[in-house]
Amino acid sequence: MLYATEFSEISQSVNNNDNLKSRVLELIKDEPIPGKVTEGEVRLENLKDILTRYFNGTIGIPQAITDVECRLPRHGSPYKNNNRVFPQGWSERLVRTSISRFYNQAVLTEIVESGGAECFIGHSSSESAGSNCSQLLAGSRQSASDMLDRLTNAYRDGNWSKEVKIPSHPHCTHTVQPV
Repeated sequence: MLYATEFSEISQSVNNNDNLKSRVLELIKDEPIPGKVTEGEVRLENLKDILTRYFNGTIGIPQAITDVECRLPRHGSPYKNNNRVFPQGWSERLVRTSISRFYNQAVLTEIVESGGAECFIGHSSSESAGSNCSQLLAGSRQSASDMLDRLTNAYRDGNWSKEVKIPSHPHCTHTVQPV
């Protein structure tokens, strides 16, 4: 399998596709990850290290979540008293969103750079039927450049909008695939 059809296949897909793995790791190294949870000391560098280890296959999601809690502890943040920055389950949300963001950004970048116009977003076996991504994107072809712009505007540039993107929320199970 070269491309994941849903979130649960991301690790296997990256481990089977050296070009994609290299692209994901390069994005993690070079791209910003905006957000208050990564502000202060070496929090951003720690998150990037954890994500790199995940995509290199040396840790799984449970260990990544534990590592985020240890290496980006709430008590070490300037926003430690803010429950909006640190809601219940914040570490899992951060890990899952980051994995999905970097994987999908790498695939979309690959599609656009190779001259592809469209991507396919399949249904996921564990999607939430009521979510915007399930209702508006799943099972359809979309403009790869539009999807990449939406993703990077939000997750790289911190410019959030109501435009539906992949990932659309922290537990989004959708992925993009070349057509």
